[in-house]
Formats: sequence, C-alpha cells, structure tokens
Amino acid sequence: MRAQIRRRGTRRNPFCRRGTLSEFPDELLLKILSFLPSKDVIATSAISKRWKSLWKEVNTFRYDDTRPTFKMFALFIRSKSSVDILQLKFSPGLSVTADINPLVDDAVARSLRELRIEMLYISYELPQSLYFYPQLETLILQKLSLEDIPSNVSLIGVKKLHLLSVRFSSDESVIKLLSICPLLEDLVVRRSLYTNVMIFTIDVPTLKSLCIYNWSGKSRPEGVHGFVINAPALRCFSIKDSFSNYLRFGNMPELVKASVNIVCDQPEDILGSLVSTRYLSLCLQSPYLHLATSFLFLDHLELYACPSHWCNLLKDTPKLRVLKLYQNNETAAPWNQPNSLPECLSSHLEIFEWRQYNGTDEEREAAKYILANASCLKKATFFSKSAKKVDMLKELESVARGSKTCMLVFE
Repeated sequence: MRAQIRRRGTRRNPFCRRGTLSEFPDELLLKILSFLPSKDVIATSAISKRWKSLWKEVNTFRYDDTRPTFKMFALFIRSKSSVDILQLKFSPGLSVTADINPLVDDAVARSLRELRIEMLYISYELPQSLYFYPQLETLILQKLSLEDIPSNVSLIGVKKLHLLSVRFSSDESVIKLLSICPLLEDLVVRRSLYTNVMIFTIDVPTLKSLCIYNWSGKSRPEGVHGFVINAPALRCFSIKDSFSNYLRFGNMPELVKASVNIVCDQPEDILGSLVSTRYLSLCLQSPYLHLATSFLFLDHLELYACPSHWCNLLKDTPKLRVLKLYQNNETAAPWNQPNSLPECLSSHLEIFEWRQYNGTDEEREAAKYILANASCLKKATFFSKSAKKVDMLKELESVARGSKTCMLVFE
C-alpha cells in the first residue's frame, strides 16, 4: 500500500508569446462577438479595415439598453438575412405589442432558432409567429408574467424550455404550456417568491433533462406547494429545493444521472423513483431510510451526510464503484457499524473520497471501516483542514496496510 500527503503549490508557466486579437481567425472572432451586446458588436467596425464588415456576419443578437437605441436595433435586425439567436432584456418603458412582438416576428422570418426574453415582470403574451414555427428550438422566458396560451396552438419545434422566475395566471397554465411542446426534451424551472404557482405539474413524456431550482432561506408559505413530476423518458435530473412541502415523482426507468438536494419529510417516496440511476448526488435534510428496493445500477455516489446516515445506503448499492462523501453541518449521531458487510465493499468499491474530513471519533471509526473492508479499493483520498494530517494518515494507513493496491492520500 502506498500512502502520501499531497501539498498543493503553484507552478510558473513557461513564457509563451501571445498573439493579438486581430490575429485570430474569423471563425473564432465571430464566436467571441456572439457573446457581446449588439451595440458593442457594431462598435467593433471602427477598429480596423478588417473589422469594418466582420460584425455583419454575427447571427447572435443581444439587446439590453435604453429605449432610444431600440429603433436602431430593430432596423439592424431587419437588415439581416439570418438571425439564429435573439436575446432581449426590457424595462417597463417599452410597449410589448408595438415594439417587442414585431421585432420577434422579424427574427422569426429570418430563421430564428433561440429566443430569450427577460422583463421586469411585465405581462407578456407570446407572439403568434412562434406558434407552428418548426425552427424555434430554444425558448427562455425570465422574470415576466406570461398570459394564458391561446387554444389550438403549438410550439412544435421547441426542444429546450427555460422558465426562470415566470409568473403564471394559474397552475393549469403551466400544464397547458408544457402540453403544447410535443418535442420538449430539456426543461429548466427556477422558482422565486414572485412565482404564484402552488403545484407545478410537469407531465412530459418526451422529457430527457430536467433541472429545478427552488431554494430560499425564508420560511415556507402556508398551503400545499411543490412539484408533481411524471417524466418516464428522463435521463438527467437535478433538483435543489428547500421551499416545497409537496414533492411527487413518477417512475424514471431511463434515469442515468440525478442530483437531489431537498428538504423532505418522506425521502423514501422520492428515492424510490431514482433506483435506475447510475450516478447520484444526494443531500437530504433528514436521515436516510433503508429502502425495500436497492439501487442496483448505481456506480457513482456523492453523498452529503454524516456517517451515521450513509451506512444504511451502502446496503442498497451493491454495485457501487465510486463513493464520495461530503460532511454536512449536522450534529453527528453515533456511528453504528452495519451488522453485515455491504456487497459494494466486498467486491466493487474502487474509489473512495471524503471531503471535509475532521477526524472526529465518529468519522475515524467510519473511515477505518471502509478502509478495512473495501477489498478492491484502489485509491482513498481525504480532504482535511486539520493540522494533524500526518497523525491521521498514520492511523488510517495502519488500517489499510493489508491492501497492496490502495493508495491513501491526504489533501
């Protein structure tokens, strides 16, 4: 067995000649320009002869300015033959009907693929040109009040939909919006105190990726509020939610990667929907409960919990190969060694990593148990700020001495 303490340091990079921006190829320069506000893109025409016409080839346009420049921006859009990406950020001074929607219509006529609209919670109705338009693939709505969707319409091309602090007229409006996206694969939902939906229902059979952020340091409001999720084709799932008091997840048989950070009174109801995943990052504000169904396919586990809470989870992960632990700030409960050796320790675990290792009595006993019983372990890494790293290393090294393949590292 090899053991070491690795000290981080800085290395001086050898001097290398850096070329000027103008020496970059046009393709790279256009990529850089696509991340700038459009007024700055146009301003580059004064740099040199080469830049005089380069900006005209940019097909990504961002507007975030005051009203006097809006008409110039609109004329600029109309002068283009192609508009791939249009990002608009407006203050309350502009008229939605007279200013914004005609601009979107112009972009749609020029093969628009991605549209982002951000307002200061102005009431907004999606322009008719977006419906039944197959080339729009990404729609991002942020900080606006979305009016009800008309009947018999469809966002037939939209595959990515981001709803960032959007206010709806009712819970049913959310259901209706998602139902008119027949090809939806990627959904991002960020809720805020301004969001008025109580139960956010996500029932999308085509959905492959779902990201939910609903985090607040404030106390939960009265009433039942949260998420109902039915996405049987989901492959990637992430949720960070400290605010909901109602979470219901349907079966996710295709799930590959999941990140769950929630405050929940009944975690077993949620974890039972994640049993098919291969990669799991888990942070529960409650003790883990042993499930009747194991995580039979789980290969990689990142766990935020004290050792007394994760010992049961090892019994439910028979094929686990990578285990990364992050000590949380909870008051540690006494370490109770499992009655029987988990299968993952006896035959599968290869990589073990422990962040925020403090060397408390509970942590030491848990670490010794892992090192002494993980027969296939190749590398164990402990990250600690303690001044007693050398003593910690020697103590754990003596436990893992029987393994000839394990490398023990303290960072």
